[in-house]
Parts: sequence; structure tokens; C-alpha cells
Amino acid sequence: MLFGNSDEKRFVLGYDLGDKVSQISFLASDADMPETLSVLAGAELYNIPTVLCKRKDANQWYYGKEALRQIDEGKADAVCNLVSAAREGKAVMVGDSEYDPIALLTLFVKRSLSLLSMELALEKVEAIMFTTKSLDHRMVQVLNAVTASLELKTTNIFYQSHEESFYNYMLYQPEELMHHEIIACDYDLETLHVYDMNLNPNTTPIVATITPSSYDALRVGSDGFPKDAALFHKTCERLDDEFLNIMQKICGEKIVSTVFLLGDGFKEKWPKRSLEFLCRTRRVFQGNNLFSKGATIAARERIRPSEDAQKYVFLGEDKLKSNIGINLLKCGKEAYHAILDAGINWYEAQAQLDIYVDQTGVLDFQITPLTGGKPRTIQLYLEDLEKRPRGTTRLQVNMTMNAVDEVYIRVQDLGFGEIFPATNQVWEQVIDL
Repeated sequence: MLFGNSDEKRFVLGYDLGDKVSQISFLASDADMPETLSVLAGAELYNIPTVLCKRKDANQWYYGKEALRQIDEGKADAVCNLVSAAREGKAVMVGDSEYDPIALLTLFVKRSLSLLSMELALEKVEAIMFTTKSLDHRMVQVLNAVTASLELKTTNIFYQSHEESFYNYMLYQPEELMHHEIIACDYDLETLHVYDMNLNPNTTPIVATITPSSYDALRVGSDGFPKDAALFHKTCERLDDEFLNIMQKICGEKIVSTVFLLGDGFKEKWPKRSLEFLCRTRRVFQGNNLFSKGATIAARERIRPSEDAQKYVFLGEDKLKSNIGINLLKCGKEAYHAILDAGINWYEAQAQLDIYVDQTGVLDFQITPLTGGKPRTIQLYLEDLEKRPRGTTRLQVNMTMNAVDEVYIRVQDLGFGEIFPATNQVWEQVIDL
């Protein structure tokens, strides 16, 4: 049993929040692999259009496919690009009124989560992972604002990028798929996003990295594939040629064992020569719910890490790529004390510890990169530290990160009870990684 009471089924969720479409996957405590919520019972229709609309003749809001229907019939004003609007932060005009874009995104997420009532009760959800194409500081702010308004029953709410969701998805795949590089191609008829996952078996734990790239050569346009048969055929041939060129270049530089073709852009089965090339020495899979499933797996791993997952550490763009610790005296001998571990998201990195120091007034922090490079020592000088007898200088060390390559250290004098009252003197330093 992974979590919850033995007689009660519990769930974790993965929510893939996209500007065009969103998806929700879930994983039950008695299941090994996630399922993806279908918007139509009995069908494999996973995409929820990330769209809202407001009726022109009433204060009535719709979301998803129903919103598209209302818009097509001319009965409602459309609100699209909800994620982009929330990131931008500017008021959105709907009809004659202005609306807060984060409130609109929150409404969409809340309404879409109500779809889950067909499968499970939200109060039985133990954790939820939101995944988005990219996750920078602004996107974290947006998601914090959205989730704060959702009134979810769990406090286990996490965020990660599509890259990390791809990594998490692979953790639950057969080991033979993990022997060489793995590529995921996500195509939405506009941009082809390629995620190239590399595993370094020479490190312990095994370091996984993902190199993202994007290509505009496959752009079809907002109207999609042409309706005319001859133009349709010509478009398919062009896409096949462009995709073949991209894949030949990527696969010609390395050994690729597995390829995933993701997104609605591959629905029309246009890859012919490119697919023949990819299938020669590789396993090729097609689907469009990898990221939401990967986010679901990540949610489970956050609250109940599996033994297999602990063999790996993912060092993505948002990850701290070094172990950070401090050298302290323990029982008269110098010892290393870990503070921040490589592999955590920089925006979640925080640690606090109380230490006793001698009168040298110097703290030695050790930075050990997991991506190669030599370990180094960073010294923090505690200027004007009050002189006290040995073992009576207690300091509080707080460590957070300002960015993925910037660590902020704050040290405060706590004194030693009533004998040596705290001066509350503070020392600060920023470390560039």
C-alpha cells in the first residue's frame, strides 16, 4: 500500500495546464499506472480546451468544449489564451467588462476539476501536481495565486515543467527503454517541441538531464490541415520531409532508443518516411497524455518516493545542480553537514539550521556540482562577531535561492540564552553557482 488507510482508496492528480488544451490524469493508491480523464465517457478524448466564455445575454460562464460550442453559435464572448493572459497580468475585456486574468484562469481550473466527479471525490485526493510547458518565477506566482483560490482539501500541491513530467513518466516505464537517449516530440500544428533525455550511468544516483529545443518549420496555421485533397497531400509531404530532416539531425549525433510522438499535430498520420527512419532501430510510441501522466507519477513520488525513483536524480532547467553543505566541528572533528541537495526545484529550495561556531568568524560552505566541475569552498566572514567562550555562539543559518544559479544565505546571531543575549546581528551573502 502506498498511502492512505488500507481500507480506503486514495488518489493523486496530474494537471497539465496548457494555453490551448489541458488534461487531468489520476492515479489510485491500488493502481500501478495513471489513467487520464476523458471528457466523454467511454472515449479517449483527453483534451479539455483551455477556453472560457460568457453568455452575451446573461452572467453565465462555460468552459472547455461547451464554451467552444457557445462561441461557435455566436451566443457568447470568448476568453482564450488563459495561461498567457494570467502570466501577463493585464485585465481582460469580456464583452463590456474587465476581468482579472488570474481569476479567469482559476475559474477554468475549478470548473475542469469538477469533471473528476465522474471518477473520484476531490476530498480523496492526497496530492496534485500542475505541469506547464515552462515554469519560471512568474508562472510559479500565477499557479500560487490560482491554487490558493481553489480551496483544495490537500496541502500537497506542487508544480513542475513538461520536461520534468517527461522524466517522471519514464520512471514508470520498462527499464529496457532507458538504456540510451529518449526523445519526446510534442507537436501542436504550430511548433515542434523536442525533449532530448540523457541518462549518465556513471554517476550515483544516475543523473538525468533533458535538452529542450523547438522548431517552427512544421507550422501549418490556425486553420489546420487544408480541406482540399491535393493541398492536404502536399502539406503532409512537406511536414514529413521537414520532420525527417530534424530527426535525422538529432538522431545522427547520438544513440536514441525510444521516441514519443505527442500532441494533436501527429493525429493525421502524415509521418511516413520519417516514421520509417525512426522505427529502424528504435521503439516509437504515439499519444498525447504523457505530460499529465508524468505529473501524476510525480505527485505520488513527492509523497511516497519509490525505491526505483531514488536511483535517479533529474537536473532540469529549474533544478539545483549542486549539493550544498557546510563544514562543522562535531565531537572535535570536522564533518560535512548537508543543507540543500541537488535535484530540488530552485523556487522550493529552503533550509534552516542552528549551529555553534568558534571564534574564527568564518563559515565554510561546500558546493559540489553533479554535472561535472570541481567542488569548491565558499567562505562567509562573520565580521564583528561578538567574542564569547567556546560553545556559546549560536547562529541560525537560512538558505534559499533567488534563481536557479543564485543561493542566498542569511546568518543571524541567536546568543546563548540569558547568559549571552542575542545581538540579532545579521550577515548575508549571495553565492553564484
